[in-house]
Amino acid sequence: MFTSERTPENLIENAEGVQIKISKKVKVLHPVAEAMARNLAEVEPIRFIRILPDLLEASSEATIGRSRIPITKPGHPSAIGISVILSLAHEEIQFFAVTSAKKGYGGRMVDAVLRALPAGWKAFVLMDWSDGFWEYMTRRYASLKIV
Repeated sequence: MFTSERTPENLIENAEGVQIKISKKVKVLHPVAEAMARNLAEVEPIRFIRILPDLLEASSEATIGRSRIPITKPGHPSAIGISVILSLAHEEIQFFAVTSAKKGYGGRMVDAVLRALPAGWKAFVLMDWSDGFWEYMTRRYASLKIV
């Protein structure tokens, strides 16, 4: 898939055509962030992944321009994407935004993220505007909490 070694451009494209951009501010790619990116790259419509020191974003679409930022805005009419806040030192993550123009992909992305977490890590949803999506996810995943 991809290696955690840095490239001069910080842009890696895997065999499936997923572009993975690692911020220059990321000095060492944390194994959990790498595992999340690997898992999300396997979700079929995902084509763009961006890893920052405290954030991971993945989407089927990206903004136009030099900095191709994955689109994760909830309610987007065509994008399938997710934003996760990383608190690696505290061994926890926060789901910031999920959008899925096609039914079923929201759950697949959440599963991809949660499968990357080692035992003992915590996952939170701080703001739930989903009309039941996160309640359903908490029934599927005991490690996920709505705050």
